[in-house]
Amino acid sequence: MTITMSRNPRLDAIHDNRMSPFTELLGLQLVSLDEEGCVMRLDVNPQHFNTTQRVHGGVIFSLLDSAMGAAVYARLDAHESTATIECKINYTRAVTGGVLECRAKVMHAGTRTMVVDGEVWQDGALAAKCLGTFARI
Repeated sequence: MTITMSRNPRLDAIHDNRMSPFTELLGLQLVSLDEEGCVMRLDVNPQHFNTTQRVHGGVIFSLLDSAMGAAVYARLDAHESTATIECKINYTRAVTGGVLECRAKVMHAGTRTMVVDGEVWQDGALAAKCLGTFARI
């Protein structure tokens, strides 16, 4: 896997800082990250399914939250960290397999919070849309 990153030296260690044992357990893959945003992907496997053989909403939310948090992380100062304050998600289609791509972009970077837009796409169709607020800690 190739990771594309900005020239910001702080982002060189992004895998160690943003890809946790939890994101690795889910199988999330960091595709790109820079100050413009983050792209992550997930190859859907049977362990992601709920009892109706659809991808569990919590898996899709975790993909969004992880990509949006990474997008925020790329904008933070060296001494800062972040935490999710709130997220509003709309699921627009049931996902039964394939590859999910999540795109996250910071829409507003304030002094105390950042607002981030996230989308999950599958085969050219929107599967979920999210708007989140993240703290600058």
